[in-house]
Amino acid sequence: MEEEIQQEEKHSPQVTIDYSLYKRLKFLGIIHDSEVRSFNVGASDYAKKTIQPWSVWLDWELDPWDADIIKRIARHKKGEAKSLDYEKIIHICNEKLRQLKEYGETDNS
Repeated sequence: MEEEIQQEEKHSPQVTIDYSLYKRLKFLGIIHDSEVRSFNVGASDYAKKTIQPWSVWLDWELDPWDADIIKRIARHKKGEAKSLDYEKIIHICNEKLRQLKEYGETDNS
């Protein structure tokens, strides 16, 4: 897939997008001009992806609990079983449910 995209880029004309869309994609980190998104600290593989969890967090305006769930779904950490991520997701969900039951549900939109 990556090779096909690279081949297409070599033979495709330049594309113009609306400036407001460009600014939004840049804010979300999908279009980036810094090194921050080009590597990971640790064993996760987010930097290999076009859209990283940070972009989803920003675009969807997630609270820390929901953001953590997205992060764990998206990652593939070397040396760690995927089942551990799902156990952590359940733990996070149980904590979020505790908060909602104790303090009431609010609309995050």
